[in-house]
Amino acid sequence: MAATTLLRTRVNSSRAQEAKKILAGLGLTPGDAVNLLFAQIVNRRGLPFAVQEEGYAYAEAEYGVSPAELDRAAKSIRRESAQARRRGEITALTADWRDLRKGV
Repeated sequence: MAATTLLRTRVNSSRAQEAKKILAGLGLTPGDAVNLLFAQIVNRRGLPFAVQEEGYAYAEAEYGVSPAELDRAAKSIRRESAQARRRGEITALTADWRDLRKGV
């Protein structure tokens, strides 16, 4: 067996409890999850998910979009979506994601 190292860290209690429940449903322990995360970090030579700013700063840095342009685009998308709903081309999703998972 390979040598192991004990890691200790502090995490938000409610987040830890929720994560433990999810991991248990997957048949994993928190230690298993950390081992999987570390394996992916080694394989990818980085984190296996994006770490980025959100909102205006991210949009401007990533896409060169100003806050005003982002606001205009969001307003346009909302307007076009409302018009498409009125025409019956799309319908609003009313189910909560937890309800959708029940069918999985």
